[in-house]
Amino acid sequence: MKKKITLIIISMLALLLIAGCSSNDNGADQESGTETTASAAAGADQETTGPEKDTPVDGTQDVIGDTKAKGIALARVSGAKESDVTEFKLEKDHGKQKYEGEIRYKGKEYDFDIDAVTGEVLDWEEEAIKD
Repeated sequence: MKKKITLIIISMLALLLIAGCSSNDNGADQESGTETTASAAAGADQETTGPEKDTPVDGTQDVIGDTKAKGIALARVSGAKESDVTEFKLEKDHGKQKYEGEIRYKGKEYDFDIDAVTGEVLDWEEEAIKD
């Protein structure tokens, strides 16, 4: 009799364990779905922003945005302002998104590439402007 009760209890615990594990899988799927929907909504908001859109190149990751990328570059040139940024664009190079730009300030030209997803400065060149 004790063996039957023990067997029944073990069987019930095993069923509860299996049922609990399967419900966690569903919860994880639902969370992923929510995050995907939230990301899509954020992307939709970005597409409707003003003249400086912070939108990614088709089918790629979200980018840091024009304003932040310009800020990263301007932080390297003491005293330079956004009006000193003479060229700026979002490019896709070998499957990687990057901001390419140029700052002209106090007789120097600064060319830069910034990773559009991480904000890392990929390339920085400085040279005197020749008149």
